[in-house]
Amino acid sequence: ISVDLRIVPPEDFGNLLQVVALNKGLTCRQLMVPGGKSPDNNKAVDCALQSFSRAKELKPDDPRGDALYVQTLFDADRYDALAKMYNDQLQGNPANMAAINGLITVYSRSNDWREALRWTTRRADLETHDAEAQYGVGVMIHNQLYQKGGADKSAYNPWPDPNIDYKKHPELTKVPPPFSSDDIEGEERIKLADQGIAYLQKALAVRPTYREAVIYINLLYRQKALGYLEQPEQWQINIDLAEQWHKKALEM
Repeated sequence: ISVDLRIVPPEDFGNLLQVVALNKGLTCRQLMVPGGKSPDNNKAVDCALQSFSRAKELKPDDPRGDALYVQTLFDADRYDALAKMYNDQLQGNPANMAAINGLITVYSRSNDWREALRWTTRRADLETHDAEAQYGVGVMIHNQLYQKGGADKSAYNPWPDPNIDYKKHPELTKVPPPFSSDDIEGEERIKLADQGIAYLQKALAVRPTYREAVIYINLLYRQKALGYLEQPEQWQINIDLAEQWHKKALEM
């Protein structure tokens, strides 16, 4: 399509340029391959980002340029650029919830769970009267504990079998299932479980009828117990607490 810019009214010229920039960006996005890292893919990503950035400059009050710019960064897995963008926004306003939520998404999608947890905790600390924000911390911690060493050990009972004479049969001595190098174990597991339980209790303080929070307190005590596989007494204390919270969830 050919347009003679000499016949475009001055008041419409900026709008026309913005539409051109948006269309160019969308065209470049169609050339992108999700997760692709080839030179051609990077060229398409850069083209889209430059075009949407230009559209934002031409018409800042139109949200499309900014939304497409951010979506392109996510689709291209350019998490470093996104993290810098959101951190820059926080410099002027440390309580910028949109930027904090953006960082949670960035680090969750890039599988950096520790940073995702840090910002999820920051959100909860800023929104102390939001039960969902407190709940989010507990759920995130539980999911990590479950995925990193907690999925395959729930059936293990560290107590010795009273029907076995271990002096005569030392080969039957119980050995806790091992954790892998990527798992969360020991003191770190216990500390994280306690943190999650504390935030879930904050959620209950805001919303006493929050049954899902009660369920996850139960689950976190079970994950905490796995930090005591070589200490049956401490393991039992946490399993008993889990049962108490499980019973409370059923009553609710």
